[in-house]
Amino acid sequence: MSRLERDLITAVTESAAATVPGAAASLVRSRDWSSSLFSGVRLTVEINAGEDERFETWLVGLPEAEFAVRGYFVASADLVERSSGAAVVEFLLVEES
Repeated sequence: MSRLERDLITAVTESAAATVPGAAASLVRSRDWSSSLFSGVRLTVEINAGEDERFETWLVGLPEAEFAVRGYFVASADLVERSSGAAVVEFLLVEES
């Protein structure tokens, strides 16, 4: 696992666990991303937090959340899949210039 992947997983886990104790995130997939102006990485992350209404509240606020990831900024966080007690979220991290 790269430093970037570890940093995002740590930031997401800490954020989710601050709302729902015991919540944890794990990496599902990582792939490079680029546009004509920017480059970065798309990281797909599974977040497990059990059946807790606070998790729903955390997920609703996720698109506006800020995560500290050295050298990158989180451009988007999109809910991809939702199941009982878990969610899969795709994050787009863009290199800071």
